[in-house]
Amino acid sequence: MISSVIGLGKLGFPFALFLASKKIKVFCYDKDLKILNDIKINKSPYIEPKTQTYLLKYRNKIFVDTELSKVVNNSDISHIVLPTPSLRNNSFSNKYIINCLKTLAPIIRKKNKKHIINITSTVMPGSCKNIFCKILEVNGLKNEKDFTITYNPHFIAQGTTINNLENPDFVLIGSDSKDGNKLVSYYNKIYNKKVHISHLNTQEAEIVKISINSYITTKITFSNFISEACEKVKGVNGSKVLKAIGKDNRIGNSYLGVGTKYSGPCFPRDNKALDFFIRKKIKNSLPMFVDQINNSQTNRLIRIIKKVIYKNNLSKVNLGILGLTYKDNTSILKDSQSYDLIKKINSIKINKINVYDNNFKPPFNYLKKNKLNYFNSLKKLIENSNILLTMYPSQSFLDLLLKSKNKIIIDCWNLVDENKSKSKIYKLGNYIS
Repeated sequence: MISSVIGLGKLGFPFALFLASKKIKVFCYDKDLKILNDIKINKSPYIEPKTQTYLLKYRNKIFVDTELSKVVNNSDISHIVLPTPSLRNNSFSNKYIINCLKTLAPIIRKKNKKHIINITSTVMPGSCKNIFCKILEVNGLKNEKDFTITYNPHFIAQGTTINNLENPDFVLIGSDSKDGNKLVSYYNKIYNKKVHISHLNTQEAEIVKISINSYITTKITFSNFISEACEKVKGVNGSKVLKAIGKDNRIGNSYLGVGTKYSGPCFPRDNKALDFFIRKKIKNSLPMFVDQINNSQTNRLIRIIKKVIYKNNLSKVNLGILGLTYKDNTSILKDSQSYDLIKKINSIKINKINVYDNNFKPPFNYLKKNKLNYFNSLKKLIENSNILLTMYPSQSFLDLLLKSKNKIIIDCWNLVDENKSKSKIYKLGNYIS
């Protein structure tokens, strides 16, 4: 099927490139002219691995247009990849999808051919059947005659988006009609039938999407819980404990290890959305309890920093924070583990807070407001700091940390082998007197 992608954000654009790499013609639309202009000059709009390479390699399959009608009329299926921001009650807003559907309705009506509208944005359970279909019907279209709504969210993480699309654990498809089988065939051709496809009704698929991320947050929180428990016991290594637990096939090592809190654009909000969904249906909320433990992780890290300062009798602390975004190969700062830590760091007497990130330089106003010293060079940050804090795992961090001498390293991700380092190492999950 000739495809269109509506919404060229940090998922939509890589998804369009992925489809193009599978020899599918992809017609692309976004309201942001800067994004469209970047693509026209063969420039990736985002910091995301493989996007620049794929854009150059598969440019002949990518067709960008400023008119939505041309994009829709040239395609058989439109993938809607629009933001669904969280509301104050933690449910997702459908306003961008709704506005898009209202614009699509007259275009599809004039097309006079059934069009598949594939929602890939994460939405609240019931949205496709109870909201999106009805909006199209109110705007003059007949379900199953003029259009079919399908739900097909992707399980990706920024920084590995194209890799995740190329190697999914499974493909999730929700549909309430036989036309959903067309989407099954579509993906079977893309993956040569090598990937499992779960075909459910739309409400089942909507529940699956937010439930998977909520399960992962539960597993991360369990890891942090065990890691913190191990810190209270002399002679116990939390990383070894968690690694052994993961050897059980019923559990597995994925997302089971020492690290900081979960953060980013998906995990926290999907967890909160599941809590909203079940709030009036179930008395006790597991997602809410998981969130409470996760939110306590910043205070836990502050307690560790205080212990390290006290244990080493430091009168002057120059804290070096390695990593500001929520993970490597991304540019998302807001609500990252470092972002939350910096908001609360004033509870510790620190002379200077030095920061470095592999991916981008934070806005000047952010640095000024939080009194942060930004270093363009990780080597210089290390030289100018006496305590170093690893906030996400990175090989570049490890390489320079191993070369450091006479530093204090708080290793949040079990990166550094103490036997290979000439600095003093404190690890999350290990006892600190």
